[in-house]
Amino acid sequence: MFAMTADGSAHTRLRRAIQAGNLAIIHTTAAELGHISLRDALGILLVIEREAEERFDAAAVRWAGRLALETPDLELAELAGALESLEALPDEHAQRVLVGLADRARPLAGRGGRR
Repeated sequence: MFAMTADGSAHTRLRRAIQAGNLAIIHTTAAELGHISLRDALGILLVIEREAEERFDAAAVRWAGRLALETPDLELAELAGALESLEALPDEHAQRVLVGLADRARPLAGRGGRR
């Protein structure tokens, strides 16, 4: 269960922080949630690309690894396309490709959280 505050659920606060591009609040709220959906992780990745470019490559590699693990029917060509799209960020077409892939992901067994 998520703790509720005057600011809403932790998940709502995370989404607001992503929209605002606030990495400090993203970090705090993500730690509170424990599990972040791959789609929300993509939003965080876009903030990192804008606000902390030096951290982007490592974060993008972790995101791609999660995509491979959490999308059981992912094909090799799709993973290659995802890597190309990650390299092309913040391009809007690349973002659409990655959102489509992230929406197919399923959390690994044993992990809670909401999609």
